[in-house]
Amino acid sequence: MRGIPRGPESWAARALLACALLAAAGCSEETRARLDAGPPALEGRPADTTPLRGTVLSRAGLAIPSAISYAAGRLVVLDDASDSVVHVFRAADGARLREFGRRGAGPGEFKGAWSVAPAPGETDGAWIYDLGLRRMTHVALAGAAAGQGAPEIVRLDAPGTPTGPLWTDAATIVSPGFFGDGRLAVFDARGRMVRTAGAVPGTDREAPALVRQEAFVATMVRNPARPLLALVTRHADRVEVYGADGARVGAGRGPFGFDPRYVTEAGARGPVMGSGDDLRFGYVDAAATGDRVFALFSGRTRAGYRGAAPFGRYVHVFDWTGRLRSVLRLDADVLAIAVDPDGTHLYAVRHDPTPAVLRYPLPAPPAPR
Repeated sequence: MRGIPRGPESWAARALLACALLAAAGCSEETRARLDAGPPALEGRPADTTPLRGTVLSRAGLAIPSAISYAAGRLVVLDDASDSVVHVFRAADGARLREFGRRGAGPGEFKGAWSVAPAPGETDGAWIYDLGLRRMTHVALAGAAAGQGAPEIVRLDAPGTPTGPLWTDAATIVSPGFFGDGRLAVFDARGRMVRTAGAVPGTDREAPALVRQEAFVATMVRNPARPLLALVTRHADRVEVYGADGARVGAGRGPFGFDPRYVTEAGARGPVMGSGDDLRFGYVDAAATGDRVFALFSGRTRAGYRGAAPFGRYVHVFDWTGRLRSVLRLDADVLAIAVDPDGTHLYAVRHDPTPAVLRYPLPAPPAPR
C-alpha cells in the first residue's frame, strides 16, 4: 500500500487527485482563514508504546519510494522517480532481484502507479493499481519473463474514482474511493462496477456525500486468511472492518479520537472539500496479517510539519474487530509499510536521510483480553 510522497508531482494523477487525497489543491484563502491551526502533532503515549529499532535492508536503485507490499518472500516497492517504477527485493536479505516498468500508458507501463498488493492465491504475482490510467496490472515477480511480455490488465469502469482496489477472490474486486453513494465499490473480474457498499462516514449530513468521501478518504487492506477488509482513515484515527459482502462488521478508534476538519466549498463542478493547515493526518498507510491490522499513524498537521505531515513514526495495531491492541514506535519517519504473513517483521520505506527499505522485528501480539 502507499502514502502520499513528498517531492515533485510529475504525473497527471497527482494533479487530478491532489485536492481529494491531500485536501490541499483549490483550498481558498477564505477557508484557511476560517480554520484555526491546531497543535502540531499527536503522538503515542510513551507508557503505552513499544519502541522498535530498524535496520536498513536496501537502498539499491531507490529515488522516491512511495509504496511497499510483501509477496511470497519478496518486497515489491513502487518508486515515483527512479528509472523503473517497480523494484523487487528479497525480504530475507534485501537483495535487489529486478526492476521494471517504464513510464507511459502502454502494456507494462505506468503513468501513476499508486498501490501494490499480492495476487490472492498466487506465489509469484502482484497487482499494481495505476491511478492515472484507472487500471490494475498483474506483474510476475520471478523468472526470466518477470516484467516482460503482455501483462494481464483490468480497467476499472466506475462513475467515480477508485483509489485502492484489491482482489477479494478470483471474481471480485473491491475499492474505496469517490463514488457518491457508498464507502466501497464492488467490481466484477472484468472491472465493471456492480454496486456500492457501506455508508459514507461523517456526521455533517449537510455536506454532500462526495465531500465527506474526500474528508474521510481511506486506505484498505485485506485479511489474508479470512474474507475481511479493513479501512483506515487518512485524516482521522478511525478503523472500519467489512465483510466480503460489503457489510460493516466492526469499527474502532485510535487513542486520540479525532476526525477531519473541513468545510464545504463551491468548486467549478460542484461542492468540494476545503481545508486549512490544521488538517491532521491520521492513518497514512496500512498492512495486515490474519489476526492484526497495522495502521501507520502520523498525527501531524501541515502547519506543524511542512512537507512531512504524511510521514509517521507510530504504528497502531488493531485486531479484526477494530479494537486497538498496542502501539509501536519506529525510529524513523516512514511513508508506507508492509508486514510478512506470520507477523514477525514489519517493512517500511523512508525518504530521509537516504531513500531506503527498512526492516523491524515485531513483538509477539498481546494475549486476548
